[in-house]
Amino acid sequence: MRFRKGFSWFFLLIATAALVVAVVVCGVRFAHHQEESGSHFVENTTDRIAILLHCHSSDYFLYKGRPIGFQYELIHQLCDSLGLKPRFTLSTDAAEVKEGILTGDYDIIAVDLSDEVDDTTGIAFSVPHSTSFPVLICRDGDTADYPKLLYVPAHFPGQIELSALGDTTGWEIIRSSEMDVEEFFGLLQDKKIHYLVSDYNTVLALLPFYPDLTIAARIGPEYQRRWVLNPANVTLNARMNQWLADFKQSPSYKELCNKYLKPHTKYLTKGSQEKRSKRISPYDAVIKKLSKARGLDWRFVSSIIYQESRFTTTSVGVGGSFGIMQMMPGTGEHFGVDANSSVEAQLYAGISLISSINRQFRDIEDENERMFFIAASYNAGAGHIHDARSLCRKYGGNADVWLDVEPYLALKSDKKFYTDPVVRNGYFPGKHTIRYTHSVMDRYHGYTISVPH
Repeated sequence: MRFRKGFSWFFLLIATAALVVAVVVCGVRFAHHQEESGSHFVENTTDRIAILLHCHSSDYFLYKGRPIGFQYELIHQLCDSLGLKPRFTLSTDAAEVKEGILTGDYDIIAVDLSDEVDDTTGIAFSVPHSTSFPVLICRDGDTADYPKLLYVPAHFPGQIELSALGDTTGWEIIRSSEMDVEEFFGLLQDKKIHYLVSDYNTVLALLPFYPDLTIAARIGPEYQRRWVLNPANVTLNARMNQWLADFKQSPSYKELCNKYLKPHTKYLTKGSQEKRSKRISPYDAVIKKLSKARGLDWRFVSSIIYQESRFTTTSVGVGGSFGIMQMMPGTGEHFGVDANSSVEAQLYAGISLISSINRQFRDIEDENERMFFIAASYNAGAGHIHDARSLCRKYGGNADVWLDVEPYLALKSDKKFYTDPVVRNGYFPGKHTIRYTHSVMDRYHGYTISVPH
């Protein structure tokens, strides 16, 4: 079709003006949405990723004092494969985790969301990493005629289909805005409620501890479990999604599912037992007493002890380190203990050492950050950690933030850095200490979720 020259230019001007208006309006709407939601997504161009993990019953728990779980291990395998350094924030509160979605603070948020999430939020999702489905839980063998009140925990992600029960007459669904599934399990066991909906994966973890309860029926379709991702990380998200797609075809993925998403695995059973015992080791009482006297969190101290000795009392390590605190002979002599000293005496000496290190880093006001430096110093000696902080300051980093400091600890094996005038303690291969520190802190954060202060 052909138009007169003037006519075509007229329509071209109109079309261009309309396009400009559309772009401006869309931009205003996007900016307005960003302002309303409080989100500020920024691309992460480092090798460190921040993860907010909802401590779902099978996704994160303690087993023999160490953190494990389906999503916890899955994310660690992702990071190992892609050369990323994870930093976990843990929460048992699904509402709190969901509040983190639009903050822009996290690269991965591991929480189950409904398939009906509003697309206007502008968030991104991973490909599915696993699935689950809703099931009806009741008391085994209880045939009494109870009111058909079906309780649903807060933030339940699945779709409930009463038609799966056959006769849908009289059923009423009651959705809680606050109570989680474990609270409802207790009410069901105590006969304060009679019917409950849960996701199948959670039921696998909890049923061994509620022998009177059983799965009555599946009452909804399978749903996909996905991570919430930072939409600004276009390249990183593509890499993570490709890795997930490939990993799900591997024997390692099948092994992970068998470990955590199948009935009666020892990990779920023992992990749930530990969670309910509220106990870390046989020495909790002594560690609590000695730590409290020095203003230390006993769970942090316990995490260091686990890393050092797994709470065994007769271990002898490299260089002659000994006992439950794995103190070196020279350090032990300073504190008046050796391999023949009682466990209580060794704990007293080790916790005194931790307290002494804590005082050396009292200029770091953030207590959680300071713990990274204490843990690293217990492993490497405080002198090397002070050196790393000095290098960090020299090169413009924040010497009070461990993630800024740890690269310089690793660089202390490089002659350019360990001969730098600000370094006083010379060569040190710091990569082991970095791994040690993150292991201690990951476990400590797990203890804070599972064990009261």
